[in-house]
Amino acid sequence: MVHLDAGKVLEALAITSTLVERDSDSAQSQEAHALVLLADAGRLDTMYQTEQAEYSRSKALEAYKTACAQSTNPGLLQLSAAQLAQMLGKDELAKQYYKSAHENVPIDSRASFFLAQIHMLQEEWIEAKQWIDASLERDQFEPFALLSSALIEVQLGNIDVAINRATQGCDINPNDPNLRFIQARVIRLSGNPDRALEILATLPKVLRDSPIGMEERSLCLVALDGEIQ
Repeated sequence: MVHLDAGKVLEALAITSTLVERDSDSAQSQEAHALVLLADAGRLDTMYQTEQAEYSRSKALEAYKTACAQSTNPGLLQLSAAQLAQMLGKDELAKQYYKSAHENVPIDSRASFFLAQIHMLQEEWIEAKQWIDASLERDQFEPFALLSSALIEVQLGNIDVAINRATQGCDINPNDPNLRFIQARVIRLSGNPDRALEILATLPKVLRDSPIGMEERSLCLVALDGEIQ
């Protein structure tokens, strides 16, 4: 860890490789090895060695999986394993570890939040609602969970609930443009593209001119055109 903090990733990797070779049953050694492998992946990314970086991340995932199996209290390790699996596109494995983390860390709202995100991306709205509700049960004032819930509820046709959740989330952190962007999407999907465009117009230029910002504006205009016709 001293080497890692000093940016000496290769030296740290040499040490943790030896540690796990000599004591592969140590959850602590496996976790340290995973952290160093992730740092090595970041180093390789800066050198544009993409394949090698992905290989280091895959090895880090294996180290996290071993650490989870060996630990007597694996909840946070399972959360780390799930996040890395999701980053690597292994959604089913990520779901498995997120569910375990949700069960093993009863006060943590993150695992259920990330599970909801996966189901949202897969447009599985009933499952997404189940997990975002579970996340909000543990932290009812998390603004991104509230806005995610709003997106899910509007997809399920629960417009009043969706608008209320979006307003709640934005009220908690009114200066976050990302929350306002999601609110605009919720309002567009609720059938009010005019109001959505007004919100989008107040966002920072960098967000308005981003691909996702321009796409949202286009969808609002298409919805307006449909209303006029």
